Amino acid sequence: MGDERRPGDWQHRSHREANTIVRDPSAKKWYQETFWIIFFLVVFWPVGLVLMWRGDWPLPVKCVVTAVLAFIVFMVWSMYQAVLLAS
Repeated sequence: MGDERRPGDWQHRSHREANTIVRDPSAKKWYQETFWIIFFLVVFWPVGLVLMWRGDWPLPVKCVVTAVLAFIVFMVWSMYQAVLLAS
């Protein structure tokens, strides 16, 4: 008989090869990929920051990106306050 397959073999766990072919255990999830982290940093920065800090980015990069975003948020907030006081 050898390696012949018969109808119904898929029901036996030892014959299910599709699961091992489709799933790559070392593959990153979509929200761990650099593209999506940068996308969310630009489009919706709070989510991007969380994804970046939970990801595997180097610590100095995380600190610099966080500081730059904090500076941008502070500048936008202070400009908004200046506009409110001027009117």
